[in-house]
Amino acid sequence: MLCFIVFLYYENNTLCFVLFHRYLIVIDDVWTKDAWEYFKCCFVQNNRGSRVLITTRIEDVAKAWDPCFDGHVYRIKPLYDLDSKRLFHRRIFGSEDACPEQLKAVSDEILKKCGGLPLAILSVAGILASHEEVNSKQTWEKIKNYLGFQLERNHGFGSMRHVFNLGYNNLSLDLKTCMLYLGIFPEDSEIIKDDLMNRWIAEGFITKKLFSGPEEIAESYFNELINKNMIQVARMDDCGHVLSCRVHDVMLEFIMLKAAEENFVTIINDLQNTRGSLKARRLSLQVRNSGCNNHAREDMDVSQVRSLNFWGPAECMPSLSKFRLVRVVHLDVNDSEDDQCDMSSFCKFFQLKYLRIRGLGCRKLPRQLRSLQHLETLEIHPGKTTTMKIDATKLPPTLWHLVVPSTVKMIGAMESMTALRTLALGKLDVVHPKDAEKIIKGLGELANLRELKLSLSHSSSQIAQVVGDLLPSSLGRLSNLKSLIIGGSFAIHEDALTRWHTPPRHLRRLHALVCPFSTFPTGWITQLDSLRSLEIKVVSLPRDGAEVLARLTLLVHLRLHVDKHAPEEGVVIHRAAFPHLKEFWFAYQVPCLMFEAGAMPGLQSLTVQCYASAERQADGVLDGIEHLGSLKLCRVDIAVFGGIGLQAAFVPKKEVQRWNKQDLQAAFRMAINKHPGSLDSRIRPVCSGVGPSDYYTF
Repeated sequence: MLCFIVFLYYENNTLCFVLFHRYLIVIDDVWTKDAWEYFKCCFVQNNRGSRVLITTRIEDVAKAWDPCFDGHVYRIKPLYDLDSKRLFHRRIFGSEDACPEQLKAVSDEILKKCGGLPLAILSVAGILASHEEVNSKQTWEKIKNYLGFQLERNHGFGSMRHVFNLGYNNLSLDLKTCMLYLGIFPEDSEIIKDDLMNRWIAEGFITKKLFSGPEEIAESYFNELINKNMIQVARMDDCGHVLSCRVHDVMLEFIMLKAAEENFVTIINDLQNTRGSLKARRLSLQVRNSGCNNHAREDMDVSQVRSLNFWGPAECMPSLSKFRLVRVVHLDVNDSEDDQCDMSSFCKFFQLKYLRIRGLGCRKLPRQLRSLQHLETLEIHPGKTTTMKIDATKLPPTLWHLVVPSTVKMIGAMESMTALRTLALGKLDVVHPKDAEKIIKGLGELANLRELKLSLSHSSSQIAQVVGDLLPSSLGRLSNLKSLIIGGSFAIHEDALTRWHTPPRHLRRLHALVCPFSTFPTGWITQLDSLRSLEIKVVSLPRDGAEVLARLTLLVHLRLHVDKHAPEEGVVIHRAAFPHLKEFWFAYQVPCLMFEAGAMPGLQSLTVQCYASAERQADGVLDGIEHLGSLKLCRVDIAVFGGIGLQAAFVPKKEVQRWNKQDLQAAFRMAINKHPGSLDSRIRPVCSGVGPSDYYTF
């Protein structure tokens, strides 16, 4: 229709006349970037304040139009709660204040499901307004509880069904499958991106392509769903990438309807309501209350179930012996330490590719688990007080992703697990130096590793020495590594990582606060031109330390701890330094940060940690903070050792002026008040042991 209108105007010479005057043209619901190529020749920039406004659901389309007219993308946000109420109540009662008292609570619950979407609000309001018993609480409760049924059957939701189907039908076949899979998750779930991608791969949804691995393809599908606004970003990670997503309640209802139509997912909740076929292929059990039956339904055929997903208390979990053909098992159990999970049950699932358990009291893995030759993902989070040991020699060599928390102790060498892409070990616990040597050397054999997270604990300085000596050479063999996080309860000896001579150039994340450097490692760290997140500790920061760091222009997250020495004139952040940085943590005895105009133009969060009795180098602190135009959040933690400030043992022999806690807090408050924006700020004293060695742990 839009093409016809433009053509008609052009035929009548009306368009030519309009474009030489001041004009406003609105183009609604654009689906492709090619549309702009077709239309842009019609619009001249006549310097008369003209505007072209387009609407689109697709992020890439909006960005493609942006540069052409020096414009910007405006992302329409959901309505605020108050505006949602006004729209809802006016449509039903004719006035925003006319809602009866007995309907206000259920009204709020319905609006929560609508999530601020005007079309959803008006559709539900239209159904209620046309109902004979508009003031009946029972009617409103029925609409709330059976919204999915109403969406399917009620003509009042025709516009919403049309909007959803338009977006759904525009997806590729693979993407439709990936989207329907979102119906497995309970309402309001935060869905971790990596977890979702691993599930898609295990389910066989990812079609192989030349020169692209399954993880790259899965990530492109995820990004496309974000781009098309089918799912919403929930959280970003420290590298500026999407960490998790959510599905809007109304969108989830449509997904579940479509999934039930195609016998894609069967969903059973704690009321024993069933959506989908009784001959289930993918089963989602969503239980919020205890006291339920410990089975899905007596009349349900689970012999063909390929995916078993459970959320709820342990006593409601179905018997696992019935599910022999499963490929994906996800058990998210409310923490129950009395219920021990017999892991031997899973050893009979010979097609199992994905296993994630949270909350069950697992003590050990059976040796038979190694026989699961298709297992790709193993993620175990036992109960909070459950201590578990995993012997790496009992794990199948096919694993791609192994994730265990700090309550799990990892033992045994891992050199045979060469397929691993992700290895996250909450606690690498060793007692003998020879065991440490075997484990650290084994890491060097994992050539496919992309993400490595180690939390180290030890019982002797000898073990710490072994780890520090061997770790750099093992890391040097991991050429595909993109993320490295090293933490734990002890520090590796100084400059151990300086012998990591050839870190991978495409490393994006390096967190190594437990691996201190005597001075800034200018040799190899500046070669990491893909680095986006860095956490580092140095004993002494040279004058040019901040300038060297600023060469890492892609940094989004930076945490810098200085142990003993920094330049006397302070740490100066120069103009145009750190152009993409959004989060900056700085820890040092003295609050000596200074910002030039134009420094850190995108910084949103600043955290400073210092000593209560720090040396007073100048009267001001955080000089130039007013130049940080994008800053939204400022946190200051002032360490008070033993509750009485810096101890005498740490005072230099020369006489220096020192801050006291009250003056330092006042100085920080004065600096923050200079900022022209309305900052979310907090200045607090923190009690932290008896000396600087404890400072970095709070």
